[in-house]
Amino acid sequence: MGVTIKDVADYAHVAVSTVSRVINNMDRVSPETRKAVNDAIEELGYVRNNLAASIKTGKSHFIVAVVPDIRNEFYTSVIRGVESVASKEGYYTLVYTTAEAVSREQNVFDGEFSQIVDGIILTPSQTDDLMYKKSGKPIVIVDREIPGSDMYSVCVDNYKGITLLMEELIRNGHRKIAIVSGPLMFNIGIDRMNGYMDTMKQYHIPIKKKYIRTGEWFEEDGYHLTNQLLQLKDPPTAILATNNLLCIGCAECLCDRGMVIGKDISLVGFDDSVMAKYLGPGITCVRRATNEMGEIGAKMLLALLNKQKEHFPQRKVILDVELVKRGSVVKLE
Repeated sequence: MGVTIKDVADYAHVAVSTVSRVINNMDRVSPETRKAVNDAIEELGYVRNNLAASIKTGKSHFIVAVVPDIRNEFYTSVIRGVESVASKEGYYTLVYTTAEAVSREQNVFDGEFSQIVDGIILTPSQTDDLMYKKSGKPIVIVDREIPGSDMYSVCVDNYKGITLLMEELIRNGHRKIAIVSGPLMFNIGIDRMNGYMDTMKQYHIPIKKKYIRTGEWFEEDGYHLTNQLLQLKDPPTAILATNNLLCIGCAECLCDRGMVIGKDISLVGFDDSVMAKYLGPGITCVRRATNEMGEIGAKMLLALLNKQKEHFPQRKVILDVELVKRGSVVKLE
């Protein structure tokens, strides 16, 4: 028979309830007592029975990160940030991908799956937050904001990121600037498109609809939208891709057409990536905190789970961005 919680209590000379409080990371335990219990756990080799604990406490110590896909290195980085924080607090992180499909996302909230997790880190696929709120689970949204929602969220300054890219292109003489974007549903689409439009207006550059292309957020969309731009009678001199996968698709199309990025055409992108760093001559981009977004999202979720909302008096956290200059912008005379 294995070591029991009573064995730990006897060894540490405390009550069983005290050991339980330490194991479940609860308050009202002095640092000295907590250390004595943890020392006893280590000395005796006690292994917590999470299943039995979840039945008794109603907590599974599982959280789930719901993201559109894991092809995108941005989301894998966010997940790493979530896991790094959650694991330190005794939580296990599950990952569920939606492929941007509302029906797949609903499986998380409507099915039995939601019953086995304590909380959810969510990159939403729909703009109606009613289903999320009806779930009764603590939820923190990352990357995207639902328009008009008061849900807890962590995102970045998307508008600023696009204006930084646009001003870099304009400083280098570009006026025929195209934008390749995903759907204009969430802040990541709306704010980035607004940044493009407002900067064009600020610098008195005519906005041409033919240079505005929208699709989904994946490589194949970047590829075929870029192909459309290159077939115009008056093609752009610069393309702004509004996420890293779109940027990869744009670069692939340009290369397939025999064009040299940074010489024949300029390409800039929102989100840094391995491709942006190492594809010659390197893609000028906007870098944002990715691991940190996951870390803050996890801390926010744990505060909700532990009924410590006062740790996050502001429901929305907006992280800053920075411009990373590389060699993909042609200087026009």
